[in-house]
Amino acid sequence: MTDINGKLVLAFVTLLLGVVLIGVIATQQLAVTDRTAVTSEVHNVLSTIATGRNTTDINETITYTLTNAPTGWQLADSCPIVGFSLANSSGTAFTDTTDYVVDLDAGTYTLVNSATAVATLPTANNNTYATYTYCADDYINLSWGRTVINLIAGFFAISLLMTSLGLFYSIAKDTGML
Repeated sequence: MTDINGKLVLAFVTLLLGVVLIGVIATQQLAVTDRTAVTSEVHNVLSTIATGRNTTDINETITYTLTNAPTGWQLADSCPIVGFSLANSSGTAFTDTTDYVVDLDAGTYTLVNSATAVATLPTANNNTYATYTYCADDYINLSWGRTVINLIAGFFAISLLMTSLGLFYSIAKDTGML
C-alpha cells in the first residue's frame, strides 16, 4: 500500500508541477518569439519651432529617435520597426511622407511642415505620439527558431501529462481497478 501511496503522490505532484510550469514556460517563450508593441511613445515637438521664424513653421531638420530604435544585431539581422504611426496630442493621425518622414531601419523620423503637423504647434501640449512594434533584445529573429521554441511548451505539457497518466494507470493496475 505504501508503494501505491508514493505513486499517487508522485502522480499528483507531476501533474501540478506541469500545470504550474507550463504557464511560466509559455510566458518566457512569448518574450522571445513575439515583437514588442509600443503605444503612444511621447515626443515633445516644442523644440521644432524655429527661433526667429514664424512660430508655426516646423524645423524639418530635427530628427526624433524612438526609444527602441534598432541597434546592433537588429540592424544586422534586418529586424526593423514595423507598424509605425504618428499622431498629435488631439489624436489626429499623421500621414507618412505628407506629415512626417520615417526611417524604420534607423528608428528615426522628422516632421514635415504640413498643415496637420503645424496644427500640433503651438498648443499647451506639443506632443506627438509614436506607436510601433520592435524586436526586443532577446527576440529570436529566425522564423524556424521561433517555431521550435513555440513547440517546447506543448511537448513539455504532453510529457508531463503522459507521465502522470502512466503513474495513474500503474496505480489503477496495482489496486486491481484495471
